[in-house]
Amino acid sequence: MVVLACLGVLVIGGCARDEPRAAGITERWLTAVGDQGRNNLRSKSERRASEYGDQALVTKVVPANAEEDERSFSDFEVGKAIESGGTARVPFRLTARLEGGDTEEREGTAVLARAGTGWRVVDVTGRAAGERVPSEGGERPSSATAGQWIATAILGVAVAVVSAVLIARQPESTTGASPA
Repeated sequence: MVVLACLGVLVIGGCARDEPRAAGITERWLTAVGDQGRNNLRSKSERRASEYGDQALVTKVVPANAEEDERSFSDFEVGKAIESGGTARVPFRLTARLEGGDTEEREGTAVLARAGTGWRVVDVTGRAAGERVPSEGGERPSSATAGQWIATAILGVAVAVVSAVLIARQPESTTGASPA
């Protein structure tokens, strides 16, 4: 049983992607940028944003009249990365929180460059033709293939069967009251 458990961990671990996706880095950067409006998170979120991109780009995304001590964005969405050589373009759409409770819809494209084994946001520009987020009919940032869904379902059934067998093989309790 221990061997099966170890094998299961290896199989599940092999399904995980260790490489960062350009769209995922853009999501992390936008999250960190949005958190910079909160006084209690500002320094930590500035450090997080600088891990994923250039801190000088914040002014291209956050409006000057953003709400103070709140997240700068009430929501955001990214689209599928368009990669070409060592660069990627990731369209995004966000709702910025403004002073007085107003909001402003903003859209753009994060431009990323390869940085070692990952990506880094190096610019924010307007969208090019055809760059859309999923809510506008664009592609999702990532998706699983039919084979991956089937393998996941088979793995789920296998875990359930193994669990049921292990439970059934447990010895009956000889202590305590018997059920009525």
